[in-house]
Amino acid sequence: MSDLSAPAGLSLPDDVLLSVRGLKKYFPIHAGWLKKQVGAVKAIDDVSLDIRKGETLGLVGESGSGKSTVARLMLRAYDLTDGQILFRRANGEIIDISGFDDRDMRPLRAEMQMIFQDPYSSLNPRMTLLELVGEPMVIHGKGNEGEIRDRVAELLRVVGLRPEFINRYPHAFSGGQRQRIGIARALALNPSFIAADEAVSALDVSVAAQNINLLQDLQEQFGLTYLFITHDLGMVEHISDRVGVMYLGRLMEVAPTEQLFSRPLHPYTEALMAAVPQPDPRGNRTRKRVPLKGEIANAANPPTGCSFHPRCPYAQPRCSAETPALRTVAGGRQVRCHFAEELTLAGAIA
Repeated sequence: MSDLSAPAGLSLPDDVLLSVRGLKKYFPIHAGWLKKQVGAVKAIDDVSLDIRKGETLGLVGESGSGKSTVARLMLRAYDLTDGQILFRRANGEIIDISGFDDRDMRPLRAEMQMIFQDPYSSLNPRMTLLELVGEPMVIHGKGNEGEIRDRVAELLRVVGLRPEFINRYPHAFSGGQRQRIGIARALALNPSFIAADEAVSALDVSVAAQNINLLQDLQEQFGLTYLFITHDLGMVEHISDRVGVMYLGRLMEVAPTEQLFSRPLHPYTEALMAAVPQPDPRGNRTRKRVPLKGEIANAANPPTGCSFHPRCPYAQPRCSAETPALRTVAGGRQVRCHFAEELTLAGAIA
């Protein structure tokens, strides 16, 4: 078991709750009778990112870009291949959780929670709402039977469900209501950080919008910090303070939401923005659209240089030969592109 005390010298900026540095996750590929490792899938390859207290950081990208893997690494559902994860606890202590095992992480689960994508498979159909929402409190020994029942009833009210439903089973609820049950469960131990992994992607548009508004209200009420993972750029624009754009296990760009949507700095971000619908009933608005050709590369055999260069309409010889670093440019934005200052790219906001 690891020493839970923070090593000397660990520090974070005062406004940062969680920071990942040089994060890597390689899944081994085995082949043959002896199951020898013959390669690795580089699901996450050198991701560094700060999440500030009280903000919503949106993480976007195509399927296979590594968004969900980042969240699972942050919550230590996966072991790291390399890197560091620093977390500021409720008492202000800064700890490095990158080497923690399951036993080490148990006391931290109260402060770091996840809302899962599928509201159907993430809830045990044999458990009532009392058992589902109260389970984290039972596991962590928070309260007796009466206190847990009162807490569950309170949480159901907070997420917009009637406390009288406390003894019902998940099959009695719609998808949107089930997701609210998942949100209530995530709130049970008063966490400071919640990773929402495609938390509304399985819902109808109107229901998803209601749950997004609920998440925003809860954030204001409880001072929550969110990592919001999605492929829906419209949702990201609505809920996020900052946005990180991922491609093939790497961050391509990180910027405040309005700046990213008005003027992206990376060609991949521009291609994603081209897919964002713009209301224009009179047909007066024109916008440059750069079609995104091909498919995301194989993470077991990524391209040399910039991983996006085989699909980039602005690629130059340097792009295939030299891997760009994620660097800070004017205005404090971060981008992984050799020519970010030279390109004028179109956003989703006219």
